[in-house]
Amino acid sequence: MSPRREDPTGDTPPSLEEWLAATGDPDADGEFVQWLRGPDTVNETHLHQRFWTPAQDDSVTLVDDTPTPFDDGRVGYLSHTPGEAQVVLQWGGPLATLGRLAAVLLSDKALSKILTPSRFGRAFEAIHRGDLEQDAPRVLCRGHQVGWYSEDEHTYAAWRDRITSVRDTLLAKIGEHTNSTNTAARSELFEDLHGLVASATHLYHAIGVDLTTTIRLPDTAALARNSAQRRQLCTFLAKTVPKQSVYGVHSGYRMLFEERPPKLRRRLPYNVEPNATMDLTMSWVLAGPTITDLRDVIQEALTTELTAVREAIAEGIETAPTLSIPVVDGTTYPAIRRVIDEIAMTHDAQWTPRERQRLVRLCLRSFGPADTTRRACPYDVVVSLLRALNESHSPTVAAVERAAATLSVARFRPDLVPTATALYAALLRADEPLGRSALLERADIAASSYDRRIGTVQALDRVQAVQIDGHRRWVTTDEPSHPSLQPSPCLGHPHSWLPLLTHRSRTHSVRFAPTLWVPLRVGWRHPHRIPTWDQHAPTVTSLDIALPVNQWGPRREDCTAITDAPTHHSHRPATALETITDEPRMTPQYYAPTASLLDHLRLLLPRGVSQ
Repeated sequence: MSPRREDPTGDTPPSLEEWLAATGDPDADGEFVQWLRGPDTVNETHLHQRFWTPAQDDSVTLVDDTPTPFDDGRVGYLSHTPGEAQVVLQWGGPLATLGRLAAVLLSDKALSKILTPSRFGRAFEAIHRGDLEQDAPRVLCRGHQVGWYSEDEHTYAAWRDRITSVRDTLLAKIGEHTNSTNTAARSELFEDLHGLVASATHLYHAIGVDLTTTIRLPDTAALARNSAQRRQLCTFLAKTVPKQSVYGVHSGYRMLFEERPPKLRRRLPYNVEPNATMDLTMSWVLAGPTITDLRDVIQEALTTELTAVREAIAEGIETAPTLSIPVVDGTTYPAIRRVIDEIAMTHDAQWTPRERQRLVRLCLRSFGPADTTRRACPYDVVVSLLRALNESHSPTVAAVERAAATLSVARFRPDLVPTATALYAALLRADEPLGRSALLERADIAASSYDRRIGTVQALDRVQAVQIDGHRRWVTTDEPSHPSLQPSPCLGHPHSWLPLLTHRSRTHSVRFAPTLWVPLRVGWRHPHRIPTWDQHAPTVTSLDIALPVNQWGPRREDCTAITDAPTHHSHRPATALETITDEPRMTPQYYAPTASLLDHLRLLLPRGVSQ
């Protein structure tokens, strides 16, 4: 790896995006094709799944993400498992991107680890698991239409020598013709590169390796502004994606679009089943900040290309399977649910349908744009699920959110300002309640930022204020702290339904007693202004706000440390509080059984505990 990947201070490991962007200099000690690997803290299999899982089969999937531009855009990444291979590239224009794709698919790394003689066989007899009606060279040449595969290349060794020579020759021409005005030369180079890429993807398909290519577009704003650049991208996809199609052992592009008589005569005979459809030999993912905004124009370009079939097909003289290439928004609810289902199936996670629904909602809230909860970045979903699965075979929703809190502040809860996200993430990662000083240290924020944002954080569903030896602390609960106003299903078990308000140190001398609650009015604005009393709570009605009744609260003089509201106002209805504050309304912090239930519950308290 390039020495640029090392952190100069040795203290903070680079993020995954920083690591991928630090490609090194391929003209010096770097490489043009590199294995897809991350820092030591990133599992290689998880990194493969991060890019692989969001891709939907036989589609072009769009993912809103913020990829960091590569130091050298000519570099491409490759990763593989026994049945999968994927390429990660950066968009550099149609010709350069096509060349980069060919360079990775037929790189020495791919030939030594994926397209190996053990998979093909000495004379390619192992393709399609040896289940062939005709000899392998004929299937590859006249069925898959693999190029540069004459009788002299019917052995693996001869083919490899030939294909690497062709690869090097074509790649050497890219720099010369990228900005060339020689239209004929550029068109010829495009045709050769398209043939090289299509030959490569069909070879991957023939040995049973599913293939995905991710093209990263760090500057989608330029595509939105510049119609010429946008048209180049759409044309590239329209001319490249359909060529990676297959029906059985037959080239889909040759079946549907080829018009040259010599090429049409050099095809295997085929039968088409009713309502048959084609597959893609490679799925595609486009990742960029606002790439989903281009979904319609990309789909239109592909649809236009797919309707331009050969005349004999269009008139019904010849039959052929249909080819459909949907452009999918990979950030929507169905797409995120598919990702969760895929991870669950791969790792045998036993989530119920209800839990999966809650996971989808968590992901849409945690990883989506700041202005909506209807979309999420699937990359962050995959990373969070895999990190949670490292800790448990079937992690809870709370555990997944705790794992999500290990992501960078920029990638978690973008609906919050960064300092609020840092506070919330620190609470989620904590094993114990945290006070002001501990939060300042762990979140690495200024005291003024804490004072401005703690109210926002405590209004979140899982955040709850507690007291330890008279000091206020914050903690996250496994379930939301704001349940609905419904009777508790555990009324027969007094210790299980009573919410924990006061955490006490293990050395506390007072015996345990449950914290009692009086009714909560939904209009409560300031759950952080919860006072305590020395002995008794004031008398309240069903219209009063919810206040904890804790006979072991801190001394009266300590109340100023946890509330700025005078104690004698604490029994006022919520409407009274509304007249003394201009702060924004917060989500209700605590809901509990109503006062009418207290008489019933009094009978259930442990003996010796004060009512």
